[in-house]
Amino acid sequence: MIFVLILYVILFNGTGNCVLNNLYHLNNGTGKQFIYNTYKYGTINRVTVNNLTEQIMDFYEEYDYWHGYPTRVHVSSNSSINTEYPVFITAVQQKGVLSWELPLVVSTPHTAMIFTDMGRTLCPHDAGPNITTVNRPQLQVTTFSPTNVSLDIKLRRVEDFYIELDKTIPLVATPSTPKYYYFSFDSSPPENHGNRATLHGFLPRFNYTIPKSVILIIESDSSICATVSIQNNSCPVFDTENDVSYQGYHLTMTNNGGITLTQSMFPVGFYVVFIVNQNNKACGGAPLQDNPGDRVKDFRFRIIATISYKEYVVGALVVLALFSLVVMLTVLVLLPSYTSRCTVEVVVIEEDPTPSTSRDQRPLVDERSDEDSITDSIREWPIPTEPLTVAGLSKARPKANARRSDRYFWSALTVAVVYALPVVQLLFTYQQMVFQTGNQDLCYYNFLCAHPLGILSDFNHVYSNIGYVLLGLVFALQVRARASKPQEQDMGIPQHHGLFYSMGLALAMEGLLSACYHLCPNKMNFQFDSSFMYVIAVLCMVKLYQNRHPDVNASAHATFMLLALLISIGLFGIMYPSVYFWVIFTLLHLGTCFVLTLKIYYVGQFKVERGVLGRGVAALRTHGWSALRPNYTTRAILLALANLANWALAAYGLYEHKKDFARHLLAILMGNTILYTLFYIVMKLVHRERVPVYCWLYLASAHAAWFYALNLFLDSKTKWSETPAQSRRHNAQCTVLQFYDSHDAWHVASAVALYLSFNALLTVDDNLRNTPKHQIPVF
Repeated sequence: MIFVLILYVILFNGTGNCVLNNLYHLNNGTGKQFIYNTYKYGTINRVTVNNLTEQIMDFYEEYDYWHGYPTRVHVSSNSSINTEYPVFITAVQQKGVLSWELPLVVSTPHTAMIFTDMGRTLCPHDAGPNITTVNRPQLQVTTFSPTNVSLDIKLRRVEDFYIELDKTIPLVATPSTPKYYYFSFDSSPPENHGNRATLHGFLPRFNYTIPKSVILIIESDSSICATVSIQNNSCPVFDTENDVSYQGYHLTMTNNGGITLTQSMFPVGFYVVFIVNQNNKACGGAPLQDNPGDRVKDFRFRIIATISYKEYVVGALVVLALFSLVVMLTVLVLLPSYTSRCTVEVVVIEEDPTPSTSRDQRPLVDERSDEDSITDSIREWPIPTEPLTVAGLSKARPKANARRSDRYFWSALTVAVVYALPVVQLLFTYQQMVFQTGNQDLCYYNFLCAHPLGILSDFNHVYSNIGYVLLGLVFALQVRARASKPQEQDMGIPQHHGLFYSMGLALAMEGLLSACYHLCPNKMNFQFDSSFMYVIAVLCMVKLYQNRHPDVNASAHATFMLLALLISIGLFGIMYPSVYFWVIFTLLHLGTCFVLTLKIYYVGQFKVERGVLGRGVAALRTHGWSALRPNYTTRAILLALANLANWALAAYGLYEHKKDFARHLLAILMGNTILYTLFYIVMKLVHRERVPVYCWLYLASAHAAWFYALNLFLDSKTKWSETPAQSRRHNAQCTVLQFYDSHDAWHVASAVALYLSFNALLTVDDNLRNTPKHQIPVF
């Protein structure tokens, strides 16, 4: 009997599986036996279960060095396991229970992947600065399989569980082996030295140098879709794909990910949970493969300190100082022109009783006529044999012109208010949804450079739009100062100040709506960010056209109806970016360019009407190919170049037809605004009109700012046309003052570029203010 007992002890202790006491409990009612054993941490223990046998496992450790670290359970099986009869593992702790089943079955388009090994970290109820007990779990293993199922079970302590600042931690995870780690804002990881061991475990040292705001940076060499969750220091920890959205923040990623976290979000620290998704659908990646080995993903992550609130203030003040400097330089450049205007002598030119040839050709419009009669009279105009002058197109009364001009501003203001209010409401709702759901995939932030402040998740991208608002208001004040200086009725270019006010308002609204967009940037609200850029582009072209066509300029309601159409087309292009839509839009784009070319070439006297094509064919028959010879060579060449540029834009958009239609539409509008500005300047030089020196400075500075801004715009750190996980691959850390990224710099540079461009348009014809209107050519 003693020999048998010694042999029994040798056999069991030789495997390292148990100690002397083995307890068997037989339930006579069901015939099921419960096997209780005690096992050692860090060793592989093989157990067998079936429908009549259940294993109950306790564990012990030889040393107390790692009592403050959580336990990780590894369970694997061989081919004996059956998906019809899974094995259930239940880990019972002092304050909670965790249960899962083996194997894990993942459905694929062709078959199913079966994971026969699993690893789960048990929630460290005693983690953090209040470690008072040693919590070792008890495992219960059961199955309904009629045949024996063998399992290899190992428990170990997660020695790298506590995250240190600026330390990279590598890990590997699969759908069946999620992992998570812990970071505390108030304490550093416990040390594993023997002299730290006490009856109560390890007490982490308190560290006042740990920052109150950090950035989590995650990298991976694999494109497999994964979910990363940030959860509060509480149990249970949700570490499966199905329940990860129940607590904290969560985001999808492929190769890169990150988020800024503050102590106000997680006062007692947080867990970083890594979960490999069962398929790539959430990340928009390649379809799922059938080999479980293809779902192994490596991660590298680290936590670094972010900037302090002092650097918030520095970043904000530097931007304000930059805009103040731009305004001061602009005012200093313009100051001599204002002084000269105050001292200029007004030259009264008496009318020649015999009208000039050019003035004979102007339309007969009553000076008391309002804009309706002006529009009606256009149909009666003959094609002039002599160059048309501004005097021939500025016969409306000054008050009528002022009312016509003011309608632009009041229309723009009405559109701004009606458009902006629901936008603000909607996007603040989006921002609240981010906090309530924790879903970081709702908004396309540059998560590696998104500094939170108060209720704003991305304060720096909201704040960097302040330049649009400030410079828009300053420009409106400049227009007001110029409007206070009266101009002789028969001298210079008629100034429609309402258009300039509208441009200033549009610039300010661009900043406001862009700030609203950056509350939660995504595909569904991108049009809010670009809508007033469309308005700015169209208003600039209308203003340039108005300079030489005062009475026949587009009316306010027609202009804003065109803008409504453009915004509708932009929205449709974002929602339904099909090849057919791009083809139809390209045809519409090129057709519009053709009509506008004829309008500009014939100085507004060409109308699309029935019979125009027949008259063109008749002219060809009468005059032959000489009918195609341009009468205005310079104008024809410039318009031909502009059409070539538009054809190039259309071809590029059609060839690269992707989902980012809004950017393509914006490129067309802004590109044509720049082309029309260059056309206007060249035509002034051709007609020997001088451009003021300060206007040249504005043009040069504006183009330099535009060139810099365009490079920044193309260096996008987010891509709302892609999935959130794919967009994160473009995220990058702050590069300017540790507070702004390239898109913030785009906001600043483009605001300055627009402001300088507006000033160029405001002053381009200053040298004509003492020139009689009948000496100013139309082009």
